[in-house]
Amino acid sequence: MFATGAPLLAFPGRPLPCESWTDAPADSAIQPLQIGQVAHLLGVTIDILRNWDRNGLINVPRDPSNGYRRYGAQEISRLRVIRMLSRAGYSLSAILRMLIQLDRGEKTDLRRALDTPGPDEDVYLASDRWISTLTDQEQRAHTIIALVEEIIQKLSMKSP
Repeated sequence: MFATGAPLLAFPGRPLPCESWTDAPADSAIQPLQIGQVAHLLGVTIDILRNWDRNGLINVPRDPSNGYRRYGAQEISRLRVIRMLSRAGYSLSAILRMLIQLDRGEKTDLRRALDTPGPDEDVYLASDRWISTLTDQEQRAHTIIALVEEIIQKLSMKSP
């Protein structure tokens, strides 16, 4: 929950799991992980992690002695959100728009940030809006199916 008292929603009825990494301080007790360890932990490739870094989705601190990326708790939490949105079909541009908004401290209307391409973005990115629309329609379909099943069950109980 945020100051408004309303949960942050990415999809209807589902909170976006970003409160922990946007509001919580970094846990210094956790040893930073190297890129291969994080890739294994998240079930993604090292190349994907490097791509997200190159595209500005995450800024990973580097070990001053060797230049290796060192992923702490905050970076791993942020990567989990990126992975979730990426697997949900959002483009990297859409995810970046949302993350920029979050980084500025704007924690409301994140779905709009995901769904609304900027005027300088490719028309292809307008498909991000369809993902949310299809998710809404899928939820409505599940509700209708549950209602139909309930009606069928009630009717079968009335039959001899």
